[in-house]
Amino acid sequence: MLVAGCGGGSGGDDVGPPPGTQQYPGGLWEGTVGTGAAQRTMVGFIDGGEDGKGGEFYLARGAAGAAGYDGLYGLLRTNVTAVQATGVTYFSVQDGKFASGITLRGTATPSAATGKTVLISGNYTSAAGTAAASGTPTPFKLNYSKLNDYPARANLIAGTYRGSGVFGGQWVFTVTERGVLSGRVGGCNVQGIATPRSQDSALYSVTMNLTGDETSCGYRSSQQSGVAVLRFDANNVPNGIWVFTRNSIGTDNTFVLNGLADPRQPTTPSPTPLSAAGNWAGTLTLPAGVTGDLDIHGTVLPDGGMFFYTNSSFNHNVLYGRLIRYNNDQTTNRFVTANDGVFFDRLLDGTGGYLGGYVSGVLVDATVESAAANGIANRLTGTYSYPTQPGGYPTRFTMQPDSIYTLPTRRVGQANINMIVGSYRMAGSSFGGHQVDIDIAVDGSITGVTSNECQIVGKLLGNLDGGKQNLYRVEALGFLDDAKPANSIGCELSTGPSQSGSAAAIFDANGEVVGLRILTAGLFQSGQRAHTVFVGTKLPAP
Repeated sequence: MLVAGCGGGSGGDDVGPPPGTQQYPGGLWEGTVGTGAAQRTMVGFIDGGEDGKGGEFYLARGAAGAAGYDGLYGLLRTNVTAVQATGVTYFSVQDGKFASGITLRGTATPSAATGKTVLISGNYTSAAGTAAASGTPTPFKLNYSKLNDYPARANLIAGTYRGSGVFGGQWVFTVTERGVLSGRVGGCNVQGIATPRSQDSALYSVTMNLTGDETSCGYRSSQQSGVAVLRFDANNVPNGIWVFTRNSIGTDNTFVLNGLADPRQPTTPSPTPLSAAGNWAGTLTLPAGVTGDLDIHGTVLPDGGMFFYTNSSFNHNVLYGRLIRYNNDQTTNRFVTANDGVFFDRLLDGTGGYLGGYVSGVLVDATVESAAANGIANRLTGTYSYPTQPGGYPTRFTMQPDSIYTLPTRRVGQANINMIVGSYRMAGSSFGGHQVDIDIAVDGSITGVTSNECQIVGKLLGNLDGGKQNLYRVEALGFLDDAKPANSIGCELSTGPSQSGSAAAIFDANGEVVGLRILTAGLFQSGQRAHTVFVGTKLPAP
């Protein structure tokens, strides 16, 4: 809560108010702190309070060794030109320690031309007991920031931001135009809000609720509040953000987030909101120094469910979750997962004797676009990221409608289960090298067998969009162990959870069905996951 009338005045050793014109320090400030080789950058804000003479403030100081930013915060008042704050808190990011009882003193200097406060210089006492302790007062010099000239608007802050240096961890979050904030800070999941503070301010009010398990999130159940300010490029497009928060509930904690904005993808206005539903294929752009599969394929369902995978000589990397539209107007067609995507890395060491492992809490930010005003999406772009991602930066994807899954014109409005009834075979790749045969019956029953004695069962529930899309719902897909010989390894998949997802037919150039794809995933209450990527070729009718 901002407090305007607390503190202030003169210290006990001051004699009356200093001469000059009353200064008003509210706003964003940038400058330097320290001297010589120990000099660092300093940035932050001062709330003007109800009378404009000061209130809550937060200054961030660049820490040594690129460790991030120390925090200096409390209540500040200006008496004419004298600036003073007592009982200030200092947080040292290098050792995670707090120092209290800091005193800050300085002088506010106006512009000769406008009379507006443009410079604050002074010092603060040593942060005793922390890695930032100096033993003597530390000088600082702050200039009124040009960032004050930009407005705070909901459509400006909407986007994805990411950075590093938070207690050695990385962070990423997305803000919607409605102000909903979601993402990850270090090992903690974050949900909150970020909304314009007032019409005449460049600041945004921010709250962040941190959750997670004891191992990965040391600040779980902490509630943070503070402010954010955007940075802009030469074209006045937001390209970065500062966030300053401290705990309102929970263990003492504070964050200084200095991040970059993901590039804003231009979209072509459409007369109707675009839908990302369909079958997609494209390419990945991996972080620098990271090697791996560069193709990506998959499906987005009408309800936002997504399932993407990469091809490889053995098994697949997989990304699945739910895309949630957070803007539904005619100029922005953007989707995002609420930090709940799942990524399967085929090269991770998994459990249960399998090669491969799952990573949850994946953030996916995606935009669907149309090249024409016909309401048909023809481009899906975005990124996905997670804290342990190789390279430390998001993987980008660019996708277009997959032609071999595009419903032929003569079948639009007529796609049904009868169209894909038949038998399909997938050579050994994603099933531990085992061949897979699947049959689709007229009633939608799915049956099949793998060459390592797994019996496959499931149900195809029909077209998801009245025959307009090449998309079918799949439920209750599972694997049963039908091992007979005593020395048989049997079906290792039989211990997994029941799966659900989608199916799509594969067409040739003449619009005939020549294959079938099934993409499903499942989760046990215990946390055990399983998924299936079946891409089979249609077998001749007996």
